Amino acid sequence: MPSKYIFGYGSLIQIESRTRTVPSAFAASPAIARGITRGWYYQSPGAGLSPTYLGAVDSRNATTNGVIYGVTDSEFEATKLREADYDPKMIDRSDITMLDGSPAPPDGEIWYFASKTRQTADAAHPIVQSYVDICVDGCLEIEAMYPLAKKASFAAQFIRTCTDWKTPWINDRIYPWRPFIYVPRASQIDALLRKELGDELFSKISLP
Repeated sequence: MPSKYIFGYGSLIQIESRTRTVPSAFAASPAIARGITRGWYYQSPGAGLSPTYLGAVDSRNATTNGVIYGVTDSEFEATKLREADYDPKMIDRSDITMLDGSPAPPDGEIWYFASKTRQTADAAHPIVQSYVDICVDGCLEIEAMYPLAKKASFAAQFIRTCTDWKTPWINDRIYPWRPFIYVPRASQIDALLRKELGDELFSKISLP
């Protein structure tokens, strides 16, 4: 059994995204972590244009859903390199509720990657749809695999528990008039975003 686990709350929810760093992590268990809040407030340091990504920080009364998967020491180090601008922080096992039918989280250290700063979207650092798609698509994958996660509306819960949804928000999907070719769940993602965030914000998503 692994001695370390990662709680992924953003792009690491999606199979394709997390297995680029940890190829063995095809399987991951849905879970809810208490004491963590997640939002659109991570910006990569340095000059130049780049998106605003998801970040997370400790917050006593908040909850955040995500996935837990085991890693070796070398895989943990590889993930730390991928998330080099974040701080790895350990989560108390008592703050984890599993959504895979397990009565308790796996034995071992459970880590998440916390934001060092909080800067919300602006003109130079918009929210970008391609990254939103990765995260919500990962949640829809989880719903398809785990009945308890689907019952808990895992994807909608992801949207609701992310803070700082705002403009500028750029629709950078390839060929946006036919997005299903490149984002097969595009219509589901858009329907969820519209339902959870409202028509006013959804209508302000702009093309690049």
